[in-house]
Amino acid sequence: MIFLSKLVYEGISELFEHGYPNEKLQNLIEDVKKHLNVGIVNLAIYEENKGILRIIAGEKDIVSTKIDKNLIKNASNINIKGKNYFTILLTFNSNVIGGLLLDKKVDLEKYKSYIEELSNILYHSYNLYLAKMKMKRMQKLLEITDLFSSVENVNNLMKKFVETLYLHLPSDMIFLAKKDNEDYIIKNSLPETYVDKLIPGFSDFAINTFIEKPQIIVKPKFECDFVGFKVKSMMIVPFQLNEGREEFWLVFINKTHGAGYIPEKSYESFDLDIAIDAVKRFELAYSRLSYYEQLINEINKLKNLKIEHEKLIENQKEQLKKLNIVHYISQAMRTSNDPKEVLKVLLIGLTSGRTLGFNRALLLLKDKEKDVLVGKAWIGPANEKEVENEWKIANQRAMRYGDVVQYLMEESMSLTLDNILTKRIKGAIFPYKSHRFLERAVLRRKIVHVNKKMINEIQTPDYLSPLLDTEEFVIVPLVGKNDILGVVILDNKYSKHEISSSDIEILRLLSDSAGLAIENSKNYAELKEKTINLERQKYVIEYLKDFSELVLQNLTAAIVVLNKEGEITEWNKKAEHYFKKSKEEMLGKNLSLLGEKFKELGNLSFEVLKNKNELKLTNYLISILNQDRYFDISIAPLWDAERIMLQGTIITFEDVTEKVLLEKERKKQEKLAALGEMAARVVHELRNPISVLGGFVKRLEKYSDDEIKRRKYLKIISDEIFRLENIVSEILEFSRERKVLNFEEFNLNELISEVFLLHEDKIKAKNIMFEFKTDSERIEIKADKSRIKQVLINLLQNAIDETLEGGKIEMKVKKGLRNVKVIIWNQGKPIEKEILEKLFTPFFTTKVHGTGLGLSICKKIIEDEHRGKIWVETTEDGNSFIFEIPYTNEKEEKYA
Repeated sequence: MIFLSKLVYEGISELFEHGYPNEKLQNLIEDVKKHLNVGIVNLAIYEENKGILRIIAGEKDIVSTKIDKNLIKNASNINIKGKNYFTILLTFNSNVIGGLLLDKKVDLEKYKSYIEELSNILYHSYNLYLAKMKMKRMQKLLEITDLFSSVENVNNLMKKFVETLYLHLPSDMIFLAKKDNEDYIIKNSLPETYVDKLIPGFSDFAINTFIEKPQIIVKPKFECDFVGFKVKSMMIVPFQLNEGREEFWLVFINKTHGAGYIPEKSYESFDLDIAIDAVKRFELAYSRLSYYEQLINEINKLKNLKIEHEKLIENQKEQLKKLNIVHYISQAMRTSNDPKEVLKVLLIGLTSGRTLGFNRALLLLKDKEKDVLVGKAWIGPANEKEVENEWKIANQRAMRYGDVVQYLMEESMSLTLDNILTKRIKGAIFPYKSHRFLERAVLRRKIVHVNKKMINEIQTPDYLSPLLDTEEFVIVPLVGKNDILGVVILDNKYSKHEISSSDIEILRLLSDSAGLAIENSKNYAELKEKTINLERQKYVIEYLKDFSELVLQNLTAAIVVLNKEGEITEWNKKAEHYFKKSKEEMLGKNLSLLGEKFKELGNLSFEVLKNKNELKLTNYLISILNQDRYFDISIAPLWDAERIMLQGTIITFEDVTEKVLLEKERKKQEKLAALGEMAARVVHELRNPISVLGGFVKRLEKYSDDEIKRRKYLKIISDEIFRLENIVSEILEFSRERKVLNFEEFNLNELISEVFLLHEDKIKAKNIMFEFKTDSERIEIKADKSRIKQVLINLLQNAIDETLEGGKIEMKVKKGLRNVKVIIWNQGKPIEKEILEKLFTPFFTTKVHGTGLGLSICKKIIEDEHRGKIWVETTEDGNSFIFEIPYTNEKEEKYA
């Protein structure tokens, strides 16, 4: 039995190591022949996954033959390649493990014990060897773990991982694929030709391979064209790295083996377990290396942070030092009220070796009128040697002053701006709107840090860079409260020190404070000058005030000023004299306190405030202490100095009493003179009709018997008598000294309508177009209605007489502030200038018949009786007779 066990184990070992047929298996066959007493024995091994028995030892011509399990039964016959064989199934615990194919039938009961022993030994030897093979593979996993511990970075780890699995799980191809968005990329592979190959996510291969669970695929039914060979089986293990942020798949394609026998040529579950375990070990190793690398990176970061922190501390110290310097510069600038000294302090603070230490500072100030920058000063060394000298001198001088502010003030006093650099730019014009860097600094109020790259990129002409002759400079705007005052351009041409971002921040602070300091000093200078001017103006104003008061009080006219509420704010000496009231009595009072006439003036003042136009009254009658006085009055709006706001009204009273009385006397004398002329004219006017009467009386006596001639002569005598009566009436009307007037209120428009009706037939007879226009339907006036009607009749009759047939007459009524105006225009030839001057002269006429008193009577009615005015105006195609009268009679009396 021991011998049989040895034969079986040696045969199985040789089978797995070198394949079949082999000598050890043949020795086993010989032993079976001997024990079963047969001439031919063939040994078959059962391959469970395929459901077949494979002949591995026996006759050479049938070795490797595969027999379907269902075709073999225990103690039965089978034909293979034309030969019949007696079959014996080898089983263990009812599980088929193999079979014997004999050339003849044997008694199974007789050899039962041997067959069972052979089956038992074959089963255990087969499984023992498989277990040893698995042990070897498990030992290889330990080698993988040891390998992982020796790898120092993640990229090498992936590469070594794939190489090791390629040795221990032999396959045609092994690769690691990583998900990239919707697709997959091969990161590592053996063979390496597939590295970085893209596998589309929509491909059949990707859809069936890259799933969430480990799997074995035998004879895949999907396309695998990208590998370039036939895919028989696949094994896939998914896993994740970096806390699930990256997804990977380990893929094995086509399991391979050496010369030995392998019962399962495709991947099996044990292979999958090994791969899964290897992946878990890889994940641990990857995590270890990732954390290690992160730790190294963090350590390096900490080291770098330490270095940066130390640099930052140094920079902060330097920054604090510069901040203090900026504070000192600002303090020094605020100390002076002289704009020039402030600018000097700024330039020294920017360039001195003890302060901010820039090599050069170019100052350009803004000319607001021309809207350009103008060169003012440029300080700094002229060459590299002077840089060191200036620093030494600055430090030596600084030793004298413990205080930086004192140092800056002393240095500014000794600084002269007539150096070589300043002479190059003094008064030079720098247009900033067309310059890329200056435009940004001035218009956008930004500090502009210019470097070589920016200079090379300039497309427009650049006059600044050639002037400075350096590849790096900074433009600092001097920002005032409301505008840019100018710019300072700084550089380190000779020291070559780079202008850092911290320098820019320091300059940004100085930009605002410097601008405000310069602006404040300018404002102070302007304020000082304005204060002096105001003192001068105050003296002039006080002088003018006194002079104006003197003039006001010595005017020959009375001046009364009212505010917008109608209260008196000014009452000069002439007003005191005219109206017998002192200034103290009247200030703050209302004009109505002086009587109805003054109350009317107060109302007119409100009208002037409303209309904002001056109003003039002539020969205005005011009774003062029962004595009538006439005044020419002007009521004008009182504006402020800018003529924007109305402050009240100013009323001027000029006493024209003597003038009015003299005018009345003159008119009286003229009237008396006219009476002599009138007497001659009356004699002339009466002589003709009297002569006619005398002649026809004689004819009547001569032809008293002739009835026809008698009647004819009587008619002529009657007409001449009527004519005489009219002439006498007009002469009496004109010469009468006073007439009783009946003032009453009536609608002027209605009166005009009545006059029109009286002349309507005459107007129609001449086919005249008559038009009447009025500002209001009712215009109430207080006058003698019959007398105004007489004027309207006379003027309308004259217009009809002078208008040609088919012509036009217009009558207009316009409302004024105190008066109403009536205009009667007729179309016709304009009246000549010589005639215009005589129109209202008594007895002047251009008609064949008439006394020439009609317009004189109209003038008497309007001007003497109603205190109005009547005149004539000519137009291109006609003449206008115009009169205006007040709405009410100024004196409540019945006589004019």
